[in-house]
Amino acid sequence: MFRTFSVENLVEVKNVFKTFQAKNGFLSQKQNPTKALKGVSLSIKRGEIVGLVGESGSGKSTLGNCILRLLDTDCGEIFYDGKNIQNFSKNDTKIFRKKTGLIFQNPYSSLNPKMRIKEILSEPLIVNGIKNKNQRIAMLNHIIGLTGLSRDDLERFPHEFSGGQRQRIAIARALILKPEFVVADEPISALDVSIQAQIINLLLDLKEKFNLTYLFISHDLNVVKYLCTRVAIMYRGEIVETGDTIEVFNSPKHEYTRILLNSIPGVT
Repeated sequence: MFRTFSVENLVEVKNVFKTFQAKNGFLSQKQNPTKALKGVSLSIKRGEIVGLVGESGSGKSTLGNCILRLLDTDCGEIFYDGKNIQNFSKNDTKIFRKKTGLIFQNPYSSLNPKMRIKEILSEPLIVNGIKNKNQRIAMLNHIIGLTGLSRDDLERFPHEFSGGQRQRIAIARALILKPEFVVADEPISALDVSIQAQIINLLLDLKEKFNLTYLFISHDLNVVKYLCTRVAIMYRGEIVETGDTIEVFNSPKHEYTRILLNSIPGVT
């Protein structure tokens, strides 16, 4: 069972490694395995928004997927609410799935184009045993309203919405089971700049309503500076610097952090 008492760190990652074995290429040429995570450690306190920053291929999404147990690690430990997720029983895993959520990067590919919005949002409810149709409808109406869409939108298909509206639907799906921890994996990078601020403000609003803790994965340093309480800088599978966001931005300790900050105009 999950611990019933509160612990300061909701998530603790300790010395985690993850390697992807590359498939044989053309004419069965062997390729070297990719070391995505190299001894990563990170803690996330309850109620925090921790920004995970780094260039493409640095291991950010891999770490997020490992924390959510969507990928197995090679070695190391990941604790959620004081319990090692690798030792979860079947019942623990079921509870864990309800307590965590994932917002994908691309709202165009993450929604099934053949399903109506009500079907997309109902799917996690049905999987988690909520069989009462009236209860599901009430939950759909509630979450769709919180994300700024209408009940009529539940009858429509994804292609009938803009990118920003699709991301609102994706956020609604991630929060439909009322989780306490959400990994937001580049949730605004595929959106127009004019829409990004709306989604950021929605995430902040929902954080307060649901008392959420976020791991916010991004390469946009300006957004991270605005949104996140702490930041972790990732480089080639390692976290090279962590700390209070303002302190890291104002006084970076690692050379890569300095290079990263200097490459973005107006971020400091």
